[in-house]
Order: sequence, then structure tokens, then C-alpha cells
Amino acid sequence: MRWFNAPRSLFYQLLLFFGLPLLALGGISIYTHYFSAMSAATLAYDRTLLASARTVAERLVVREGKLAVDVPYVVLDSFERNMNDQLYYEVISPQGKSISGYDDLPPLPPHIPRSTLYPALVHFYDAEYLGRPIRVAALFQPVNESGVSGMATILVAETLESRRYLARQMMIAALLSQGTVVVLTLILAFALLKRVLKPMRKLSGIMLRRDPGELTPLPRVLPWSEMQPLLVAFNRYIERLRLMVARQERFSADASHQLRTPLAVLRGELEALQDGVRQPTPASLSSLQAEVSTLTKLVDDLHQLSLSDLGALAYRKSSVDCVHLLQIAVAAFRERFRAKGLEIVTHLPPQAPLFGDPDRLNQLFNNLLENSLRYTDAGGRLEIGAELQPGRLLLYWQDSAPGISDQQLTRIFERFYRAEGSRNRASGGSGLGLAICHNIVEAHDGKIRAEHSPLGGVRITVEFATPIKNKAP
Repeated sequence: MRWFNAPRSLFYQLLLFFGLPLLALGGISIYTHYFSAMSAATLAYDRTLLASARTVAERLVVREGKLAVDVPYVVLDSFERNMNDQLYYEVISPQGKSISGYDDLPPLPPHIPRSTLYPALVHFYDAEYLGRPIRVAALFQPVNESGVSGMATILVAETLESRRYLARQMMIAALLSQGTVVVLTLILAFALLKRVLKPMRKLSGIMLRRDPGELTPLPRVLPWSEMQPLLVAFNRYIERLRLMVARQERFSADASHQLRTPLAVLRGELEALQDGVRQPTPASLSSLQAEVSTLTKLVDDLHQLSLSDLGALAYRKSSVDCVHLLQIAVAAFRERFRAKGLEIVTHLPPQAPLFGDPDRLNQLFNNLLENSLRYTDAGGRLEIGAELQPGRLLLYWQDSAPGISDQQLTRIFERFYRAEGSRNRASGGSGLGLAICHNIVEAHDGKIRAEHSPLGGVRITVEFATPIKNKAP
């Protein structure tokens, strides 16, 4: 269980982020100021205690072979009538007998060292007397007069009210100064955060008021340079979203158009059979079967493209020999090419190891072969080659006439795009084959491009890194 729940507001989180350290630093500063004041007060008042002890020591006399203290009444009265504190004194003979003052003052503890701040033999210590805390100065005064010799001890004690009063005053002064700094800093932080977050709130309001279909760039309402990347990222995302929506709309429109044609043909053929206009001959049934096959192929291609867009198309990658897969695909198409009067020529190395999905690579090769078969004029030629280069594998398909224009080359991998002209006549293509090829190559971290073929047609080049890294589609 969390002992502290931070507010969900960014404003208050930032305010706490700045305010709590300031309060902590202010508290530490006041604490240190208090003890510094106590130390300074102790040093100052200890000097006064030593002066009082020296005053008493100067009054030590020897009378009739005995040590005595000749302290005037005025001095004694000053001990009794100090402004804030009560003072006490005691004089102890070298023999350890109290000869003047208060004979019950706390004696010097054995562990208290001599003060190094003064040349005198003085010790300072804290004690308690009559239920009140006191500070005691113990001054050792040598005596050697009229047969009396030894070390007399003068104890001068003082209560702590003046010291504590001085420390409190210094702490109050520190509290006022530090508190003022903390309050002013928090006020400035509050105002600054309000100013900084105002454009963010404005941007949020703009986005909330927008219609769901509005995909225009956001206005530059963030004045701070540190926030500009956020706005740029938003606008880039909006642009990608706009392009994706436009692409999906175009895809839906093209798909419905492509589906409408074979469905219309099927409907017309079936109505003709129902009305008796046409008889169910083998020719009419073959025509229906061809339209069903075209429709089935189109639906399968659409399904595969939709799975690829969603990232749901399964890729089971392993080490494969690309040359072997190409040879299998060419062998499957060779008879169809021969029937159309087309020649297939291959320029392949002994092997080309890759890391990829053999089923998808086979689909790639079949689509490219099917594309050349549909759009190459009879009596033409298709060349398939592979080149192993350092770190990459190049595969190319180049066919003979007819060719296409430069503008058509730039759009050849678009969905439902079919070049106008001789490459499109009666081909029966849906315009999805090369788009599927593009998705398969990208899923393998490869590149695919189209250019003019030296044979007069189109050259398709596929580039793979070797070995292909395993990329989740």
C-alpha cells in the first residue's frame, strides 16, 4: 500500500516537485541556524563566565594562614541581579573545601577537557542546579602565599535563558528570511507553471472540440521551444493518420469496384441462363467458372492484404535456399509460359541462403512470374537472376515488351493500380499482385523497386540482407 498518493494533475505534481524540496531545505536551514545561534551564544556567554570567574579569582587573599575571598557587595549583588539569568559562584580551596559562595554547585565532571580557546586553566560544562539547566565555568587559580599553596577552584554558573533567547531570536530571523524565500519561490513557481501549462490546456481544448473526421494539422499554440517537438509529433501522427484513412477509403472504393465487375458478369450469365437466353453448355459453364475463379482470387488477395495491414499475417521464418525456391516456382510456370510462346531464362548461383518464410517467398516468386506471364507479349522473354553481394542478395525479374512509362513505374506497387495500355489489355489482373509482393518483401526487411527493363519491358529488383533478420510481421 502506498503511503502517499501523488495528484494526477501535472500542475500539482510539478508544484509538489518544487515545493517539497524547498520546504525541506528551509526546515534544514532553520534547524542549522538554530544550532549555529546556540553555538555562537554559548561562545559569547562562556567568555562572560570566564570574565566573572577571573573577577572572583582576583579577590583571593590569605588571612591568618587561610585562603579567603574578598568579594565586594556590588559584585555579589550583580551575581544575584543579572538581567535575564541567575548567576552562582563557589570558591573551593586547594584542600577541596568550599570557602565562599554556593557550596552545592555541581562539581567538575572528570571527563570534561580544558578549553583551548583561552590561555587560562578553565573548563566549561553543562549541569543542572535547583531544577534548572546551567552552564558552569571552572577556573583553576594557583595560590602560593603566606604558607598557602596549591590550586584553588572558582566555579561560576549561569542559567541558560539569555543564551536560548538569543538563539530563538536568530532562529526567528532565519525563519522569516527563509520562509519569505520559500513563499516567494512557490508563488513564482505557481505563476510559471500556470503560464507554461496554459498552452497545453489550449491545445487540449482544440483537440477536444475537433470533429472526429478533421485531420488537419494542429495550430502552433505551444510557444516554448521545448514543446515544439510535441506539436511536431502530433502533426506528423495526424498526417500519417490522414494518409492511412485516405488509403483505406481508396482501398475500400477500389475493392468494391473490383468486386462489382465479376459479380455483375456472374449475375448477367445466371439471369441469361434463367431466362433461357443461353443454354447451360460447356462453354457457358466454363465462362461462369472463369468468373468465379477471378472473384475467388480477388477475395483471397484482399483477405491477404487486410491481414498484412493488421499485422496478423503469419510468417514462419527459417533458413531456406532462395535458389531452390526459385527453381520450383519456375518449373511450375514453365509450361504456361511455353503455351503463350514465352521463354524463361534463369541466371542463378548454386545456392543463396536466406532466413525467411518459404511459403511467403514462394508466393512472392509466383506473383512476379504471374505478372510477367499476364503482361508480356507473346513471343517475348523473361530473365530471372540472382546476384550474391557482400551482405545482400539481389533478385531480378526482367521481361520484354510492352513497357510502361516513368510515371507508371512509380505507382506499380500501389493497390488496384494497373498500367493502362498494352500491359493491361485482357489480362484479368486485379492490381493486387505487386502490392502483395511489396508487403512480403517489407516483412523480410527487404526492398523492392521497379525500373525499365533492357529487354523492353519492366525489371523488378528485390534486395535482401544476408542473412535476413527475423522480423515480426
